[in-house]
Amino acid sequence: MNLEPILLTGGALAVLLWAALAAYVIHIDRRRTAARAVVSNVLATLSGREIRSVPVAERVVRVTPLLDRVSRDMILHTAADGTTPREAVDVLATHLVDRWGIYTLVREASFHRKSRDIWRRTASMKVLCHLEHPQTIDILSRAIESANTEVASVGLTLLGMSSDERAPGILIDALRQRKQPPSRIAVHLEHSPLRPADRYRPLLHDTDPLVRFWGATLLAEYPEFDWVESELATLVRDPDPRVRKAAIQSLGKVGDELAAAAAVQLLRDGAPFVRAHAARALGELEKSEAAPAVAELLGDADWWVRAAAKQSLEAMGSDVWPVLMRCLEHPDEFVRNGAAEVFQNLGVLDSLIVMEAASDDPSHAKIDLLRRIAAAGGMRMTNSLIERAGAAAPRIRNLLTSMGLEQVGAA
Repeated sequence: MNLEPILLTGGALAVLLWAALAAYVIHIDRRRTAARAVVSNVLATLSGREIRSVPVAERVVRVTPLLDRVSRDMILHTAADGTTPREAVDVLATHLVDRWGIYTLVREASFHRKSRDIWRRTASMKVLCHLEHPQTIDILSRAIESANTEVASVGLTLLGMSSDERAPGILIDALRQRKQPPSRIAVHLEHSPLRPADRYRPLLHDTDPLVRFWGATLLAEYPEFDWVESELATLVRDPDPRVRKAAIQSLGKVGDELAAAAAVQLLRDGAPFVRAHAARALGELEKSEAAPAVAELLGDADWWVRAAAKQSLEAMGSDVWPVLMRCLEHPDEFVRNGAAEVFQNLGVLDSLIVMEAASDDPSHAKIDLLRRIAAAGGMRMTNSLIERAGAAAPRIRNLLTSMGLEQVGAA
């Protein structure tokens, strides 16, 4: 049997199939390109100054002949795109409702059966939110319980942006029940336009320490409420160190005297990260009278606590000068070095040494101070001084050498 004609026929058929498939792909691509061009034309039309003053219903009528040439999916996608101007979304959303009905949007926003329908669900949620449809909040409430991360994320975002009074309560309940990671929920609560401070108050007394933590954290944005400082101050005795940390961190932003007293109390906390945040809080509050207590942490066993103490003292400014002077004589090297770094970071060291190096008759008192700071800071600090000095480096090197620091700045 001669198979050659059959093989040739089969080969020709394969070529025809590939050609047909390629033609179909090209056809689809051209249709999409044409549809995108139509949508771009619609957006350009709607951006015109004259048409923007026209009522939405009339704008819809003007662009409907163009929109009839593109698919519903493309209109929906464009309406849900965050880069589409709000005025254009008004028109596109109205067109969707006029042509396909609000029920279609509600149904698609409420659930999805297949993964390929997820984008349509989230897009419909966004359009319904834009339209402020009465069922939107209920739909978003269900969305944040979805096992699908994308659906839940869009639900959280839209609830965080919503001006509906019910939205913060839904997010807070979700945080309490951990329907989604609490940190993600808290981010959207922070950006809520409703600023629901009173709803955070009960969180401070929740049995779950993670809920108390987020309650304390979220209240950092509400210095205008008198009760915030006193409520947060009660948490410095919380059994969970994360809660104590969140409380003192927020108190540093919203508090005053109660906050300062709480921070001083936590400088001796058993958790290093709590001590560090207590020190930073006193710096943020600019409580220079607490500088001696903060300076004690310059010798803390934990590096982060020592760093926080230095930052706090720097934030307090030049008023901490007497405290730093005493630290220069401290038996603990960490304390001496930390005090010298604060002097340097406050700009005191650079100013002193430049002035005295330029003087023909340096002050003995200032020279003694420079010697003590430089000795406490060590060779690395004084070498750094020379590196920053530029053209004045030779005179500063000579001054340091005359102070008994011959090894400093060696070439």
